[in-house]
Amino acid sequence: MNKQILNLLISIVPSGIASGITIIFIPWFFTDSINMSSKFNLWLSIITFLGLFWGLYCGVVIDTINRKKILLNINLLMFFILLFIGLFCQFFESFNYEIIFLGFSSVIFYYTIFFPNLYAIAQDISKKKNYVKINSLIEVLSQTISIIAAILCGLLISGSESFLGYFGVSNDFISKWSISNIFFLNSSLYFLSFILARKIDLTNTFKKKSIQSTKILQEINKSLSFLVKKKEILIFGICSQIIFAFLLVELFTLLPLFVKNCLNESLVIFSFADVTYCLGAVVAGIITYSILKKLNHLDYVIILIIITGFAFLFMIKYQSLKIFFICSLIIGITNASTRITRMTYFFNKIPNRLIGRTNTVFNTINTLIRSVLIAIFSHYWFSKGENVIVAYEIGVVVLIIFAIPLIFMQILKLTKNNSLSL
Repeated sequence: MNKQILNLLISIVPSGIASGITIIFIPWFFTDSINMSSKFNLWLSIITFLGLFWGLYCGVVIDTINRKKILLNINLLMFFILLFIGLFCQFFESFNYEIIFLGFSSVIFYYTIFFPNLYAIAQDISKKKNYVKINSLIEVLSQTISIIAAILCGLLISGSESFLGYFGVSNDFISKWSISNIFFLNSSLYFLSFILARKIDLTNTFKKKSIQSTKILQEINKSLSFLVKKKEILIFGICSQIIFAFLLVELFTLLPLFVKNCLNESLVIFSFADVTYCLGAVVAGIITYSILKKLNHLDYVIILIIITGFAFLFMIKYQSLKIFFICSLIIGITNASTRITRMTYFFNKIPNRLIGRTNTVFNTINTLIRSVLIAIFSHYWFSKGENVIVAYEIGVVVLIIFAIPLIFMQILKLTKNNSLSL
């Protein structure tokens, strides 16, 4: 592993932990502590929709200014935002739900630019023969970070005595932390990532322009024109991301309700669900490289979408912890394998000078899908009793719908190849 990649991966560890803690504890706080899951989902729908415009702009930014500076600036900005929220919560000693939600929404906007920028840097500093390995490595590291964040979140929010007591272990070495202290910790972790990212020695392979002189719509149009000409990339890019799209909706809006209303469990199980997802993703990071040697990208993604749909169906039909964790593990594998597969496909098919914009075009479509689903699931009806199961069934239907174009595309390719061989 070269020094550039090592420094890049080290720099994302603290911020990854901070982001992971934030996106776990805030949805659970709104669902369990204050019983405002519907309001949380409504607000999430609004910021997800706003992310449409932010996502398109991010693609232009990534492809027009220094990517290392982007990494530095977004970490520094998150440091100030979460520090402000922590100070606000501590000074007023009361909950302001809008301010707490600001912490969650800031992480969502952070992710929107962080991951496309991360993959653009990775493509920039990697050799083509190592694309699958690099994407797998990023996936394994990202999910390992998420495991640490989930466990740490459970310990800090519940306290070690409550958290470990669930498993029959009595130990009170960590007291329950206040929300303000959680924000202070996360703020510090973003600042640490800012310091570590300064060590990255990134030499861009193409000339950067000033963002002020860039005509944003023209830059976006360049990526759209490329995708229109490459219809296979366009269809694959849109449909292959459906697992990730629904999983994000599920994690933030449905999973807290399923754990609380259907499994009758606590934050401990909710946080360990995330650990299980991440363990599955680590497994995916290890096995996907070997699988892609035997299966083409399109076939593999179709299989993964079908498996994901069945996993969700089993989870809601057999409402037991054992089945729940098995299905969570499987979904973690399918989601991460799909992400590795599609990013490797993009690295091979899309020039580095366009990778930021094309990625964010797909992310924008992903955001549109999520905003529609979240808007539907924000209805209070889904938070009553076990009605959340209906939302999961809707999600499975959506998975099937997006798998159909990929299946037809593969059938057409096979038909064309057979006709050529004749």
